Amino acid sequence: MNSRIADHVRPATIEEWLQHYQADSSVFASPTVSLMAHGTALERHTHNAQGQLLSDAQDLLSEAAQQGLHAPLLLGVIPFNPARNAYMRVPTTYQRDPVLRRPVQRPPLARSRNTIASQQLLPDGQGYEDSVSHILATMREQNISKTVMARTVTITLSEALDRQTVLSNMLHSNPAGYTYALPLPGGAAHDPDLFFGASPELLVRRQGDLVTVNPLAGTAPRFADPQRDQASAQTLMASSKDRREHAYVIQDVVRILSRFCDTLDVPEGPSLTSTANLWHLSTRISGRLRDPGVSSLELALAMHPTPAVCGLPTQPAMQAIEATEVFDRGYFAGAIGWNDHEGNGEWAVAIRCGHYTQQGLTLSAGAGIVEGSVPALERQETGNKLMTLINSLGLAQNIAL
Repeated sequence: MNSRIADHVRPATIEEWLQHYQADSSVFASPTVSLMAHGTALERHTHNAQGQLLSDAQDLLSEAAQQGLHAPLLLGVIPFNPARNAYMRVPTTYQRDPVLRRPVQRPPLARSRNTIASQQLLPDGQGYEDSVSHILATMREQNISKTVMARTVTITLSEALDRQTVLSNMLHSNPAGYTYALPLPGGAAHDPDLFFGASPELLVRRQGDLVTVNPLAGTAPRFADPQRDQASAQTLMASSKDRREHAYVIQDVVRILSRFCDTLDVPEGPSLTSTANLWHLSTRISGRLRDPGVSSLELALAMHPTPAVCGLPTQPAMQAIEATEVFDRGYFAGAIGWNDHEGNGEWAVAIRCGHYTQQGLTLSAGAGIVEGSVPALERQETGNKLMTLINSLGLAQNIAL
């Protein structure tokens, strides 16, 4: 059995590429690769409570090779809390294409066939602001430098998710990011459960002995008016609160990567990066592996969850988050990506994401909380992030956030 379709030479357009997409297909498209996988040769739910997820993944790839799959690859999603169940699958076939060809001008988002039957925010706006105030008090009491507080919107659709339109919108509007769609066990064969999103944040990429990470922390809205948009960007770059939040993330990422790399290329300060809706503070870090046998999944497990989605120190921050938030994050703020038989791979931070089950959607977004955070502004930030994904759904209706 051959698990691999020959790598394509000519970059496809988004529309050409999506012609091969089916409801049970897996997708991971980034600035370096466009990966689409089909079928499920092997799959496994496992967790990392005792540090066994990496060995379980290696066993899965070994089993795939023993069954005759050539150059097997696994795709997976790790939950926010790695002690909960992750999901990994080895596809029957996959194609690894060059970066997709995109139009010079970004086209308007396509309208999907989906309509909303009902919707619910959890918590509502005031409830979210109250949770931010509560966790700020907890942080002072427990000497926690940073946490991340999230909220969700649950949408019931009047029909099955229009996957093709959603993915097309995400791919067009997120050219420098990481668009993903991973079918999950559950649902009907023609309409399986799905975890999907368009993340701006690279957790880790491993290609040979080269390691690259690109943490984001610190956010500001974008505006249609160019002068207002640039003012928002420059205000973010000058914000002591946002730069402090970003520095917490970078310090911890460098600490972890130093265990694997002798030297690291770390810029002196953050730069600006943007999506269609938001500005972010960004720092791109690279290094060379001391041990070339370390896989992308091993690096992802060592780094996840970063302070960008959890906080610092990690365990106290996670405990405070789970004690304060009124919903289970599940895969939101986890890690999603792929790892091949040679250990190469790419993992994105699972944000700007949705979890779809039988005409129901749960969309989630969070904001970094540090001393000086203003609850109303953090609520606004989560609303802007949720709108990034809601816009990609191509819904005609407005959702009050």
